[in-house]
Amino acid sequence: MGSLTISLGRRGLGVLGIASVAIILGCAAVTAIPYRGYAGESYSPLNHFISELGEIAASRLAWLFNLGLVTGGAGLAAFLFGISGALDGRLRRAFQAFAGLAGATGMMCGLYPMDYLTTHRVVTVGFFLTGWLVAATFTVWLARSRSAAFPRWLVVPGLGVVAVFVVFIAVYSTYHPANPDARILTRSDVWTVPLLEWASLVSLLGWFVCVAATLFRHPTD
Repeated sequence: MGSLTISLGRRGLGVLGIASVAIILGCAAVTAIPYRGYAGESYSPLNHFISELGEIAASRLAWLFNLGLVTGGAGLAAFLFGISGALDGRLRRAFQAFAGLAGATGMMCGLYPMDYLTTHRVVTVGFFLTGWLVAATFTVWLARSRSAAFPRWLVVPGLGVVAVFVVFIAVYSTYHPANPDARILTRSDVWTVPLLEWASLVSLLGWFVCVAATLFRHPTD
């Protein structure tokens, strides 16, 4: 079995993972406070897409949100490559490939916000198609492994990520607005598509926190 060999050490890598999640969520929360949409509405994760926070033309602090995606995404990519040392064989290679793709596309969501709509759609779809595979691959490895590097209960949040992402991808695949390039001026109080998008992101970030938190324990505890 592979061993967890990381230059930062277990605790340092754990700090990196949690700090990166905090950067992304913190920047999102701060950006949402002064947000006013094209209809003058406040931001709500119940009916606004994540990317709307980073739209320069509409979001007053779009730069902060996008900076959070880039820096937090880079930190999480480094975190994933750090913990990949515990995996072995084909699952390790698959995990690293998905981690690289998810990290790159997640960062590019900040580099190419909604103002660059065509590119933004490509990188956003890329992130949501690969992000859940990171957790899925890790979960499959953990369920099959006898390694003491991580506790078995991490299978539960990993399965949760897979379930939420699968539901979101299924629902999003049926979303076909009449004019996909038009500004959204009216929306229901609770809109399933953006709500599930937020649920997917939060579930994945929650998984990162769970994995990172276990690095503060001794691997044989």
